[in-house]
Amino acid sequence: MVKAKKLLLKYANVFSSNEADIGKTGLVQHKINTGQELPIRQRPRRLPVAREKEVETMIEEIVKEGVIEPSSSPWCSPVVLVKKKDGSMRFCVDYRRLNDVT
Repeated sequence: MVKAKKLLLKYANVFSSNEADIGKTGLVQHKINTGQELPIRQRPRRLPVAREKEVETMIEEIVKEGVIEPSSSPWCSPVVLVKKKDGSMRFCVDYRRLNDVT
């Protein structure tokens, strides 16, 4: 057990310390190869008015944390809120149409 603890302490920097600490790099830029497909721009899904503010807040937080950044891409996929077991909401994006062309 002591050996495992030492190992965990030695490599503590590779583990996330909170929900926003997901690991990211600015060293590599990722490009999704969509071939010759025209951009898919899906309309936002309708949300209950009470959830709209929640989504706005979630987006503001993840922009502030550097997880996402503003984009002017012609590609657009809708946000989906998924209820977690504890009743809170998980912010997701429905990329199925994008996945279909990659």
